[in-house]
Formats: sequence, C-alpha cells, structure tokens
Amino acid sequence: MKKILLLISILVAGLFSEQTFAATATIGPCQKASCVDYFQKYKKYARIGYSDAMVTLAEMYYYGHGTEINKKKALKQFKNAAKYGSVKGQHKTAMMYLNNEEFKDVDKGIKYLKKAARNKSTGSSFLLGIMYFDKDFYEQDFEEADKWLSKAYRGGFKKMLPYIELMKKSDHFNKTNLPDLIDAIKESPITITENTPVTIAKVASVKPASTKPIATKSKKLTKISAEKAENASKNNVEVITVYSNLNDILDSQLLSFRYALPEKGAQSTGSRVIGKTCAQTMSCAPTSQADFERGIRLVIGDHAVAQFSEAFRGYSGF
Repeated sequence: MKKILLLISILVAGLFSEQTFAATATIGPCQKASCVDYFQKYKKYARIGYSDAMVTLAEMYYYGHGTEINKKKALKQFKNAAKYGSVKGQHKTAMMYLNNEEFKDVDKGIKYLKKAARNKSTGSSFLLGIMYFDKDFYEQDFEEADKWLSKAYRGGFKKMLPYIELMKKSDHFNKTNLPDLIDAIKESPITITENTPVTIAKVASVKPASTKPIATKSKKLTKISAEKAENASKNNVEVITVYSNLNDILDSQLLSFRYALPEKGAQSTGSRVIGKTCAQTMSCAPTSQADFERGIRLVIGDHAVAQFSEAFRGYSGF
C-alpha cells in the first residue's frame, strides 16, 4: 500500500510542478537583460488585461525570470488570470493553494480545480478525482471521484492510465463506487503499450485571434520568423510554426497579443485601439447600440445584427 501511495504522490507531484510551456522550453531563473526585457513586456500586457500574459508573468515571478522570485505576486497574477477566465490561471492557482506551504488552503485549491475542470481542464478533473477517491488526499467521496475521473478519462487524459491500474488493486474500485468511470473504460478502453509514443507533435496556428501558442518538437515543420507570421496573420493565412526555445515561444505569444483584444481594459476605452480612447484616436466616435445595429442592418442585413452586436459589445462605445 505504501508503494501505491508513493506512486500516486509522484503522479500528483508531476501535475503540481507542471509549467505553462512545454518541458523542452520551461521558464527558469534568469537575470539577463533579455529576460528583464521579456518580464517588462509581459508586465505591460498583464496590466492591460491579457489573461495569458498574466499566467506567463506569474511564472516569471515564481521562478525569478527577469525579476526577483516573488511567489505572492505569482499567486496574485494566477488569480487575476483565473478571474478573467484563463483555464491555466485557474489550474495554476489551485496548484499554489494545494502545493505551496506558504499559501496552503486545500478548500480553495479544490474550488479553483473545479473551475478549471468545468472549463475542460482534464488534468484538473483528474486531480479532483484522485483527491476524492483517496482519503489520504482529501475527503473521500466516491460520487465526486467518479464524476471527475470519468470526465478526465472521456476527455482523453492519458496520464491517468497508470493511476487506474493502481486503483484496480483497491477494494474501492468497483461498479458501485465508480459506475461512470467503469462504463467509460468499457466503452473506450485505452491501453499503454511499448509502441505508444511518448511525445506527440503539436502545431500552433498563428492567426489574428490566436492567444494560445503551442510548442512542437516536430522536425518536419518549418520554422518561420515573427515578421513572416505577422504578414501572414494580416492576410488571415494560417501559419504552422515550430518553437525551438523559450524565446521563440515568448515572442510568438507577445505577437499574438497584438491581434487580439484583452479580457479586460480595452473594453473601457471605447476604442478598438488598445489603451486608447476614442478621443485619442482618429476616425473613432462612440455610438449607441441602436445606431450600430441600424448600420449593420443597412449594410449587411437583418441576419447579421445579432452576431455583430454581440461580437462588438463593449468595444464600440455602447
């Protein structure tokens, strides 16, 4: 039993320590001028209201990248990101409350895990499941364990497979306690084999609305420069990018902020130009919702009114 608990702890620790970026390009301690420059840029975008910038800035505070280590500020930025709907921010906030002695609060950790899990974070669902399944982690509740573990399994979270094998050795792994999970396993059995690839290449599409660059290790793809990505983005052309190091990832994420509005901040300016009000911007004037909808109806038609009104609500002065 001790060995089983040890293996479970290793699995959990692996998720607790998970960084925002791929393991091949993690944020670490750095006081070089370039690292300080990145830190300042992310600080600016976090203040404007980009939740992804808040998550990365939090990592920088946590590991001392371009700044001194400050875990209190890291938690604050993770929570800010969570507030504006960032699943990473929600998951990371939970990890801070669950895994950091300075901020230890299991109930708050569970609260944020549930927020992330409801937003389709399979890793968060998995953690919730095992915490409810094993009384050594949290309050044992098989109904909750079944709910979250089955959600993680159906969501394709393969890291839970070794844990399922351990669970099968427990007297609690049965149809009575975990009906939904057992049904999910029967419906779509997944097995670990020697031929199962350890890593899967993932590609990132650089588009005007993209704010989530993904690292890839594929050698078949072609690396492109930020300038080419920018030009392609302006023409709404999908671009496949390979990131060879942390700087590539940071540069790509910073570039993406230029083509997407922040989760907060810009909404209060009345202008589509981030950080600028209509009074500071040429060819910009506030309008009422009624006038806006009337213009859409005249130019495009009745069918487009609802779609455009929702898309531009808060950014066009009404």
